[in-house]
Amino acid sequence: MTTRVLRLPSVAGGRALDAVAAALAAADGPVAIVAADLVVSEAALAPLTADPHVRTSLLVRPGLSVPPGSTASAHGVRVRHHRATSVGTGFHDVTAPDHVSVGALVVGAADAAASGAAVAGLAAALDAGAVTSDGEDLVELVALALVRGGVEVAAVDLVDVPWFRAPADPGAARADAERVPADRIAQLQANRVDDGFYSTFVVRRASKPLTRLALRLGWTPNAVTLLSFAIGLAAAASFAVGSRWALVLGAVLLQVSLVVDCVDGEVARATRRFSALGAWLDASTDRVKEYLAYAGLAAGAARSGVDLWWLALVLVVLQTTRHMTDYDFSRVQRQREATVPARDVRLADDGAQGAAGGWSVSGAMEASSRLNRRDAVRWAKRAVHMPIGERWLVISVFAAVLGAAWALGALLVLGLVALAYVLLGRTLRTLTWRGPTPDAGARLLARQADAGPLLALVSLVVPVGVRERLWRHRAAWCVPALLRLVELGLVAVVAIAWFPAVVVVAFWWVAVVAFHHYDTLYRALQDSAPPRWLTFGGLGWDGRTILVVVLAVLGESVLRTGLSVGAWALAAWFVVVASVQWLAMQREVRS
Repeated sequence: MTTRVLRLPSVAGGRALDAVAAALAAADGPVAIVAADLVVSEAALAPLTADPHVRTSLLVRPGLSVPPGSTASAHGVRVRHHRATSVGTGFHDVTAPDHVSVGALVVGAADAAASGAAVAGLAAALDAGAVTSDGEDLVELVALALVRGGVEVAAVDLVDVPWFRAPADPGAARADAERVPADRIAQLQANRVDDGFYSTFVVRRASKPLTRLALRLGWTPNAVTLLSFAIGLAAAASFAVGSRWALVLGAVLLQVSLVVDCVDGEVARATRRFSALGAWLDASTDRVKEYLAYAGLAAGAARSGVDLWWLALVLVVLQTTRHMTDYDFSRVQRQREATVPARDVRLADDGAQGAAGGWSVSGAMEASSRLNRRDAVRWAKRAVHMPIGERWLVISVFAAVLGAAWALGALLVLGLVALAYVLLGRTLRTLTWRGPTPDAGARLLARQADAGPLLALVSLVVPVGVRERLWRHRAAWCVPALLRLVELGLVAVVAIAWFPAVVVVAFWWVAVVAFHHYDTLYRALQDSAPPRWLTFGGLGWDGRTILVVVLAVLGESVLRTGLSVGAWALAAWFVVVASVQWLAMQREVRS
C-alpha cells in the first residue's frame, strides 16, 4: 500500500483544510501531509512516507524553537508516552509543551475517515469565524484537528539531521539538509527508542556494522532473529558444560546473541518490514534464550555437585511476574495518560487543567516528566529497571569471572531490587489515577485471565458487573502478574520447600507454562486472545494449580512423574499446537 504525499502551502485557512479533508475522505491508503516550506532530506521523512503500515503520526523535535535560519515560527506540541496529546496554534493553547512540529504528518488508512471529518470540522469553524487563523501552519492545524477529534496521533521524533522551516536562504538550507547521506539517516532511524543504558551505549554500537552487513546481504528481520536464537542456544549449551572455559565461551556467545538480536529490529526499522509474526518471534525467542541460559548455568553447576536449579526456578518465576507488570502497566499507563478525549476545536484551551470534558495533568506526572529530561536521572532509572541488556550483562560477567552461582545469585538480588523499585513507582503513579481503567486496557487485562474449565463454571454464577469491576479497577494492571505469581510461585514453593528432588522437573514445568503466559500476553497486546479450546486444553491456571496440589498430596514420586509427563504434554500443547494455531491465524489475517 503506497503512501500518498501531499505537499501543500504552509499558510492555511478553511479552504486549504477543505482540500485536505477531501483528500482524506477519498484515501484508500496512508496520506502524508508535508508543509511546502519544510526543508529536510527526503530520507528523514521515510518513517512517514515509506512505511505502508504506518499509523497516524506527527513528526516532532524536542524543544520549543525551530532551527536557526528559519523564518517561520512553530507553536508547541505536548508529547506524552510518544503520543501527541495537545497541539498549539495562534488561537489554541498548549499546557506544558515540550516539542515542536517539524511540518509533516501522516494519516493511517484506518484513521482516514475520522481524520477527514475532524479536519472538515475545523475548516467549518474557521469559515464561521469561531476559530481565528492568522497565517497558521497547515500541518499544525491538521494535527490540532486530529488530536481534538480524538484520533490517536503518534509523536515520531525527527532524527538529528538539519531541517528548516521557510528558510531565509532556501538554497543553502537545501544544501545543508542534503549533506547527511541517506544511509546514515537510515541508520539513525534504525535506533530503538527507550533502550536501556547498556544496549544504547554498548550493544547498539556493536550491532551497527552487522546491521549494515545484513542490509547488504538482504537478510530479513526474522532470519536475523532465528540466527540470534541459534547463538543463544549455543550459549546455554556451553554453560551446561560447566567448565571454566565453557562458562567464558557461553558468556561471549550470550553477548553475541544479544548484539545480533538488536540487528533484527534495526533491519526492520531501516527497511520498514514490520509484522505481527516478527514481533512475536523476537519476543518469544528472547524469553526462551534467557530461561535456557538459567537452565544451562544450573546444569553446569550440577556437574560439580552444586545445586542451583532452585535458583534458576525462582528466577523464572521472578522474571515472568516482572515482565507481566512491565507490559501491562505501561500499556494501561499510556491509555490513561496519553489518550485525550475529543474536544471542541472552538475552545482555546486544551482541557488539561480540568476544564469541563477535559483531562487532568497531575503534578506527579509533570514532576516525573521533568526529571526524565535530565540525562543522568533518565539513564540511572533505566539501569535500575534491569532491562534485557543489563540482565544478560550480569549473567555474562559473573558467569565468566566468578561462576554460575554468582551469576544467578547476582541476577536474583538485582532482579528483586528492580522489582521493588518499579512496584513502588507504579503504586505511587496508580494512586494519582482517577476513574476506571479504559475499555482497551480492561480488555487487554481480561484476555490474560487464562481461566480454565473450573473457573469458567464458577464465573457463570458471578455477576458480569463484578467481573468487569475487577478488570476496570485502577490497579487492575497488576492482576495478571499476581495470577502468574500464584500459579508459578506455588510450584516453586512445593518443589523447593517440600520436595527438593523434583526441582529440575519443576523448572521445566514452570518454564513451559511461562512460555504460554508470554504467548497469551503478546496476543493480548495485539488485541487478540487464544481460542477457548486452547486455553481449556491447557487446563487454565486454575486447573494446573489444582493438579499440582493434588500431585503434591499424593507424594514425591507421583509429583515427579506428574510434573515430568505434564511438562512434555504442556510443551506439545503450548509451544507446538499454540504456535501453529497463531501462525495460521496470522496467515488468515494477511489474506
